[in-house]
Amino acid sequence: MRTMTIHDTRTAPPESATLLAGVASQVGFIPNVFGVIAASTPALAAFVDLNGHFGASSLTATEREVVQLATSTENRCSYCVAGHTTFARNQQMDEELIRALRSDDPLPDDRLDALARFTRALIQRNGHGCESELEDLSAAGYTEGQALEVIVGVCVKTMSNLASNAFAIPVDDAFCDCAWTPSGMIEEVKAGVA
Repeated sequence: MRTMTIHDTRTAPPESATLLAGVASQVGFIPNVFGVIAASTPALAAFVDLNGHFGASSLTATEREVVQLATSTENRCSYCVAGHTTFARNQQMDEELIRALRSDDPLPDDRLDALARFTRALIQRNGHGCESELEDLSAAGYTEGQALEVIVGVCVKTMSNLASNAFAIPVDDAFCDCAWTPSGMIEEVKAGVA
C-alpha cells in the first residue's frame, strides 16, 4: 500500500493548515488521521465540522464515546478504537464499559447498552430494520433528536474509520497504550483475507 503523507501545519495546504492549527489547540497535538485527511481541504473541513456538530449534540461525553467506540469496533478500525479508548480513559470513563465496547460485549449500563446496540445496528444494516433497537433506545430515555445525533456520530466516525483503514494510518504515540486488533482479524491476515 502507498504510504499517505501525514501533514502538519507546515506541509498542509494553507486552508488545511489553519484547520490543523485549530485541532492542535483543542487536542494538544494533531492526530495522524487529521494529518492524512488534511491533503484535501474540503475533506478536512467536513471532518472538522462533523466532529464539531457531534460534540455540540445533546449526548453526554460518555455517550459520544460509546457511539464512537461502537462505530469503530464495528468498522474494525484499530486506529480509531485506540484513539477513542484513550479519550474515554482521559474522561475517567468506567474501565468495564470501555472493555465491553472494545470486545463487543453487552455494556454494564442498560441505557448505554441500548445506545451501543442502536449504533451497531445502524452500521450492520445500513439503517434498515433497526426498529427494535430504536424502540429500545427510546425506552432507555433517548429522544428522536438524539437518535439523529447518533447518526451524526456514526457518520463522522465512519469517515475516520474509512480513511484509517484504507490508508493504514499509523496509531499515534499518544494512543499506542490502547492498541486494539479486531477479533478474528489476526487469523484473516495470516490467511491473506483481510
